[in-house]
Amino acid sequence: MEKNTRTKGNYLQAGYHTLHENDMLELNASQLHQAAAPNDVEYMREFLSKEEVGRYHWFENLGFTLQNAGAGILRCIHIVDHEAAILSLSIVRQTIEFAGGRLELAPYTVIRPMADAVEEPQESEEQEVAQVVGMEVA
Repeated sequence: MEKNTRTKGNYLQAGYHTLHENDMLELNASQLHQAAAPNDVEYMREFLSKEEVGRYHWFENLGFTLQNAGAGILRCIHIVDHEAAILSLSIVRQTIEFAGGRLELAPYTVIRPMADAVEEPQESEEQEVAQVVGMEVA
């Protein structure tokens, strides 16, 4: 799957890219079945409750953040620019509808370019830091 297809890895000079309804994907039968999973529908039903208004949740493994905007609306406020994240959000949109809610996108959704993996420091760098930890007192 491709990344940065919408942002090309860059932010706009004037702000950010956003996601619109027509950017969402059509689901096949298997994906619709996945969206109708009883546990997922129940989770979204609870997240849509008035007690959760204002709260947000970062679905790290899926690549987006949803916020309860009240009145049966979950707002996508952030998504990573990757095809898998768009597909996951398309499935979750259907799950939200099964739970009796609605998903809002533009102008609230900020598409963040997907960064390449950050390299871990090598052992020699970690050892140098560990050796310069304290200071002598006379």
